[in-house]
Amino acid sequence: MKFPFLRPVVPPHVFCLLADGVTYASVRREQPAGFAEARTFAYPGNALGSSSSGTPLFTREALSEAVTAARRLAGGRLSRASVVLPDSWARILPIDFDALPDSEEGVREMVLWKLKKLLPGVTAELSVAFREMPPSGQGKRLLVAAAPAESLRSIERAFESLGVRVGMLSPASLVLFEGLAPALSGLTAGDYALVHRAPGSICFLIARGGAPLFFRQRPAEEESEDHEQEIRLSLSYYTEKLQGQGLAGVYLYDEVGGRDLAEAASFPVRPVVISGAIVGADAGFDERIAARPELLPGFAAVWRRN
Repeated sequence: MKFPFLRPVVPPHVFCLLADGVTYASVRREQPAGFAEARTFAYPGNALGSSSSGTPLFTREALSEAVTAARRLAGGRLSRASVVLPDSWARILPIDFDALPDSEEGVREMVLWKLKKLLPGVTAELSVAFREMPPSGQGKRLLVAAAPAESLRSIERAFESLGVRVGMLSPASLVLFEGLAPALSGLTAGDYALVHRAPGSICFLIARGGAPLFFRQRPAEEESEDHEQEIRLSLSYYTEKLQGQGLAGVYLYDEVGGRDLAEAASFPVRPVVISGAIVGADAGFDERIAARPELLPGFAAVWRRN
């Protein structure tokens, strides 16, 4: 799994995978930032399989039209790209440990062992990525992202069969956080929260600069109609367990629409909806992400990454 924790070299090309299609974008990094190109393509009929965990299995045919068109739009210069997958295809959670091995492979084995206990209903082989978080006690805490390895391998193989190497492969909330962290931390004199709601998943993250302090992901079926209690419990944990000094900012990005997130819970400060103004984007940026909400995580996946 190639989550963004390793800070890879990232080209401007990004593919955002969806349940029913794929959106390609070429991100313009220079100011005003924006999209040089952005197109959405439906998957052909019967081009996707299903893994034992229910996540899609990709074939060359599923991505052929999108990659062919993207290469044409890029003037033939498309050999490497980032790929963003929906949060609902992965599980993202903090895990506490009494201690961790010295080697990365040893840590990975311990993470997989702990996931078996925490996610007993998940029996598929998992691919994981992790980074350290501030502990809640005397031990260690990692932010762990896990997704079915079978699905991730199928994504990489499908792109490779079309001549595209996957340089980064990550759930939307993680790239949204890491890509926008420089801008959000620069706007906020203290800790801030990022709330991201997408089809099938809602994520609540508290960060200090570029480092995550708290992360909570809930599938849609577990999401309450009233976020009040969820937000209150999360903020209590942040204050009592992590000795948080209070939030200086709250930023929202909603890919679903309908019930207004800003009105669904009482945040300690007035929430700000993420828009092109935060990243110095061009005049058409907000219209584009309103039409295709997956474009903002796609933009964040490659913006200011070299």
